[in-house]
Amino acid sequence: MSEQLSADEIALYDRQIRLWGTSTQLKLRSTKILVINLGAIGSEIVKNLVLGGINTIEILDNSTIQPQDFAAQFFLPNNDAKVNENGDGGSGDESSYIGQLKLPLVIEKIRELNNRVNLSINTDMTIDQLNGDYLKKFDLIIATEINNKQEIFQLNKLTRDLNIPMYLTGMHGLFGYIITDLIEHESIVTKPKGNVSRQSGVQLSPNKTIINVTTHSSSSSSTTTTTTTTTTNDNEGSGSGKNELITIKDQFVPIESIFVSKKLPTQLTKKQLTKKLSPVLPLIFTLFEIERPTIDKNTEPDLPSIDIELLKQKSLEICHKFEIPQEIITEQYYEMFSRCAFTEFAPISAIVGGTVAQDVIQYLSGKESPINNVLILDSITSEMPIYSL
Repeated sequence: MSEQLSADEIALYDRQIRLWGTSTQLKLRSTKILVINLGAIGSEIVKNLVLGGINTIEILDNSTIQPQDFAAQFFLPNNDAKVNENGDGGSGDESSYIGQLKLPLVIEKIRELNNRVNLSINTDMTIDQLNGDYLKKFDLIIATEINNKQEIFQLNKLTRDLNIPMYLTGMHGLFGYIITDLIEHESIVTKPKGNVSRQSGVQLSPNKTIINVTTHSSSSSSTTTTTTTTTTNDNEGSGSGKNELITIKDQFVPIESIFVSKKLPTQLTKKQLTKKLSPVLPLIFTLFEIERPTIDKNTEPDLPSIDIELLKQKSLEICHKFEIPQEIITEQYYEMFSRCAFTEFAPISAIVGGTVAQDVIQYLSGKESPINNVLILDSITSEMPIYSL
């Protein structure tokens, strides 16, 4: 593959090249990604990465289409897509697709977004059948909507053994999450030089550290590297016309460690744990302890609610495990999670899926520090905090 973008590629990707630069576009063009499960969030991620010009996407999903899928999974055939065997317009009844394998029905619609992307599907393997020989073909893994903890941990063990970064993401109605194990990552961020120089060795969070600071003038090519504690002349302030290139090293822990982390009490005061910690955090992890309910197609059109008492019992165990107060979870959140658990909502999938795709691009570019390591979306408060667990 050429190390330069062609004229056609520059014309096609002009707007995004202006945003993130040629080097990032070239990185996208050489990256191979596996997306596991094509639900609402998976659809958003695939859409954004395909439009962005990723080299290769393989989608692994052996699920069949269910009635509720049409509410938020926009790649599915719509009412006008059905044709009969003679090629004439069909009934347009979505129910005629129910029970069919999903991926063969959507791949051409995805390909229409950008035929430069190498797109393939895998409907033969299940998550527990994944192995190193298969996964080593990819540069990055994005797993969506996996609720079985043991499958998550086993997959993450494989990705770690192969040194492949992994994203885990999902949603529960009005709430979403992104969990990352990108193993290790260095990014170089440009910031205006302030009155006090940033210093190497400063820990920005438990998993994020400044390892190098380079000062340069915006009008000069000269640079000064800071690798130890430095002082700044009082005359060199934010108006000095200088920038700092800050190298940040992110170190990630296995996802299994995140599920039993006790880091929050060391980062937040008791008041912050009570007043500022999102109740969505323990509830997201609680739902990994509860089996996804099944739909009785004869009597129930939608997923049944989760028993609130079970939710409270399991959330108490999670709060004890994380050493955080259960009192942060109000009755409102219990009721909403009981109703929203394991459901898809298109506006939330757009936010979460878009955030994953954006973070993947930032990770590949090396120009921004990626999510490290748990992001929670709470649409009730319109907040999306990141926690280091």
